Amino acid sequence: MDGKLTDEIAINPSYFAVTPIIEVLQTLVHEMAHLWQHHFGKPGRGRYHNKEWADKMESIGLMPSSTGRPGGAKTGDCMADYAIEGGMFLQACKDMLTNEFRLSWYDRYPDSSIASAGQQSYALQLDMPASAIAIAADKPGSLIQVRHEQADSVATISKATRMKYTCKCGINLWAKPEITVECCDCRTVFQYAA
Repeated sequence: MDGKLTDEIAINPSYFAVTPIIEVLQTLVHEMAHLWQHHFGKPGRGRYHNKEWADKMESIGLMPSSTGRPGGAKTGDCMADYAIEGGMFLQACKDMLTNEFRLSWYDRYPDSSIASAGQQSYALQLDMPASAIAIAADKPGSLIQVRHEQADSVATISKATRMKYTCKCGINLWAKPEITVECCDCRTVFQYAA
């Protein structure tokens, strides 16, 4: 070691198993924008997200919003964001979120309040491949493979509704009702679990 310091971004793994993967990536990029501003810009006071930070977020495809939804303030102390349709962030996610991508480590027993927040994610409304909005399984190291989307009788359920699916080896995931998902561990298709 040469004694040099480096930057670190730490994200609570309790959210990984119950939040859409794309939202975990949004959080990472949100924090990367703060790090960019720390090195190359002028950060706001304390927790304040200023105009420079907001402009950087927009330039990379994330819209700052005090509510995490359209219409919220772009600057402030407590800020969230949402993906801009057609923006660089969503394009990068579409390119990256393939069958080879996985979050291989997360908290298997997250607090129920965290799980509830994940089910209300604005990211679930995005027009993205199912792999981008699927919520990670509850078995560390498992790879969930989304094979294709299908329209069936379940498609009448609201797009914002997530359904629980289970495979033979006991892995659970929550995703849009229109997907067919195969477990790469046991090679079975996940079934709707009431």
